Formats: sequence, C-alpha cells, structure tokens
Amino acid sequence: MDLLAVHRVPRMARPSYLLEVRHLFLWGMFAGMFEGTVSAVVVSKTFLAGPWLITTVMATPMVANVLGMVWGSIITGRRKIPIFVTLGLIASAVVASVAFTPMTPAGGYIFLAQILAARVLLSGCLTVRSSLWKHNYPGSTRGQIAARLQLVRFSMGIGIVALASSLFDVNPRIYVIAYPIAGVIGAISVWMLRPMRVRGEAAELAEIRAGRKGKPRTFNPVRDVIDVFTHDRDYRKYCVAMMFLGFANIMVMPLMVIIVTKRLDLSYFISGGLLEILPRVIMMASLIPWAHMFDKWGVVRFRVINAAAWTASSAFAGVAAWIILQDAAIPVWLFMIAMIAIAVSRVFEGAGKGGGSIAWNIGHLHFAEPARAEVYMGAHVFLTGLRGLTAPFVGTWLYTYYGSLAFGVAVVLALIGLLVFRSLAGDQHRARASVEAATPANAVDKGADVLLSKRGYSS
Repeated sequence: MDLLAVHRVPRMARPSYLLEVRHLFLWGMFAGMFEGTVSAVVVSKTFLAGPWLITTVMATPMVANVLGMVWGSIITGRRKIPIFVTLGLIASAVVASVAFTPMTPAGGYIFLAQILAARVLLSGCLTVRSSLWKHNYPGSTRGQIAARLQLVRFSMGIGIVALASSLFDVNPRIYVIAYPIAGVIGAISVWMLRPMRVRGEAAELAEIRAGRKGKPRTFNPVRDVIDVFTHDRDYRKYCVAMMFLGFANIMVMPLMVIIVTKRLDLSYFISGGLLEILPRVIMMASLIPWAHMFDKWGVVRFRVINAAAWTASSAFAGVAAWIILQDAAIPVWLFMIAMIAIAVSRVFEGAGKGGGSIAWNIGHLHFAEPARAEVYMGAHVFLTGLRGLTAPFVGTWLYTYYGSLAFGVAVVLALIGLLVFRSLAGDQHRARASVEAATPANAVDKGADVLLSKRGYSS
C-alpha cells in the first residue's frame, strides 16, 4: 500500500479512496481495451480500415464528450452512484457485443458504432467521477489523490494493451474472446463501487431542491453552459486556451496511428508499444510530480508547463513525419533519427498526458462553485467533444494533401494555447497582488486565499 500512500489521505476520505482503488484496478483493464489508440490500431489492422475510418475511431473518445453539457445538466441534483453504475453496466454490455462484429471491412463500421456508444456512456461516467472527487477528497490534496487513482487505472491498462497486442499478433480473431472478457471485468468493477458514500451529497441535493422552491426541474444544458461562459471570465479564457492546445493534440493523434500502422506497417505489438504503452509508462512515472505541482501552483500555472510538453510532442512527431514521408529512399541513419523522434514524441506525449489526466478531471474545480461543479465539467467536456468532432478530420485532411505540414499547424496552435495560459496566469498574479496590496498585512485572511484559490490562483 506504500505506492498508494493511504496514510497521506485524510482519514475521512480513506474509505472512499480504498473503495475506488479496488474499483479502478479492474476498471483500468476494462477501459484499456477500447482507448482511442488501441481501438484505432484494431480497426486498422483487424478490420483493414482506411485513413478516414481510423481517424473516426481515434476520435470517438473526444466526439462522445460533445454530450458533456448534457450529462452535466442530467447529473446536477441527482444521486451520483446510481447514475455511474447504470451507465457503466450498459457500457460493459456494449463492449462485450464486439464479439459479434464480423471481421470484414463493413465490420469496421459496426466496430466504430460500438466503440462510440461505449464512449458516450463513459463520458457520463467521467462527469460523475469528477463530482465524486469534488465531494469526497479535500481540495488541498485532491491533485495527489487523483494522481494515485489514475496510477492504479493506467497501470492495469498497460498490462492489458501489451497482452492484447501480443494475442492479436498471434490471431487477429482473438477479439471475439477479448472484448466479452473486458465487458465482464467492466461490469464487476462498476458493481464494486455501489457501496461508496458521497459525502455532503444529501445536503447538496436538499439545497438544490430548496432553491427550486417547488418549481419543476428544468433541463436546458445549452443555457447552463452559456451562463457559465457569460459570467466567468477566467474560466472562459481558460477554455479558450484549452481549445487551441486540445485541438493541436487531437489533430495529431490519428496521424501517428496512420504513419505507424500504414506507412511503416508495424505489428500490433510494436504499434501498441509506441502509440500506447510507452506514453502510458511515462504518464504513470510523471503523475505524482505533476500532482505536487498542481496542488502547489494551481491549475493555470500548471497548465503552462503541461502545454509545453504537448507542444514538444507535436514538434518531434513532425520531424519524424517529415523524414518518413520523403518520396525518395532515405538512408538508414536518417530513418533511425525518425524512429528516435517518434519515441521522443511519445515520451513528451506521455508527460503531457500525465499532467492532463489530473487537470482534465479536476482543473475546473478551481473555478466552479460547489453546487455547479457538474455544469462546469459538462461545459469543459462539451468543448473537448467539439474538438473531437473537428480536429482529427482537419489533421487527416491536412496530412492527406500537405503531408508533414499538418504537424507544423499543430505546433503553432499548441503554442497559441500555451501563450493564452501564460496570459491568464499573469492576470491572476496581478489580481492577487492587487488583493494583497489593498488588504492590511494582518488581515490577508483565509477567506481571501480560499476565494483566490477557487479562481485558479496559487499562493
């Protein structure tokens, strides 16, 4: 249990933490079987998909998130665990149904529909999980707790990706067994979460009901999202930065799958190793350092450094693509440089994912009022889905007609996102200085710190 640092988790949060560790141990195996990269490799090599179908499958996790604002409005004011269990069980059944998909090019489109349906359901689970972390874990250590929980999940995912890739190399038809097993594991992991107690949920639901004063519950996710961005300037600017950075990241993802599985024609295992296993190992190694940085600096300064890692990933990927896509034969030494550049790109992507896996799940909590956390998360997830609907296809279109120039566009967009984060960090630093200058030295109280930290400011 040393790696899980149970003794560092506040005593009242430990029961939830331990329950979630056991849940995520199995959940990681389940989710690992249909992460975007894994699914893209399977549809490319098992169902012989072309570049556009590969791109669409790769985009499914992000596309599903377009329903984020819907999930946020649905979940607000309702009990969280029953929603999570219901969505998770249905998603498990959908993943198991891949066993009945024919191993033909047409089967690739059925596979796409199954993966998309599972991702839509799991986007609701993501929104619920964020709310659980808001309720059950204190803000001062939430980043470190989230990092250790993610460590459990992704460590199991690495093993599953490695095992599945090896089995697919032996027999591509192994999917008729692998996906039902994944579905059963997913169902068990979801069922294990049923006893979790959500601290403060009853009081929050009562407060929401009292606020309605007998009025019927309204469902207007578009209005909720517009209201968030209209009244919260800092969060609006934060999301603008995320649009640039996220668009750059997502447009590169399918291009790497196309280059590795089609242009280089690498095996399932090597493709999975480069595209998924190596980044996951780096991500896991970086989680705890990122978590300490997140808790110490706040989400905005944290995102500046995180954006630099993502930008470097796109830059090295672009170097590799430029070499590999040369029309003339390239010497062995130059090809080796390209392979090293791909590996370095994956290392930076893993580092970016390590920080992103923390900030993506809980970064919005620095801005949101407690009763509106689900709406903030819904807005954030919706914008991720919007990027997923466009960025992969823009990237593939640029790659199809302009080759490695697509990576140059991604680097420019990522740099713009980084600069917007820096600008927001500067705004917040000046605001803190203004608050402290206007407050007597003996009265810079906890209330001011709490107010500022809620807006993403760091001490």
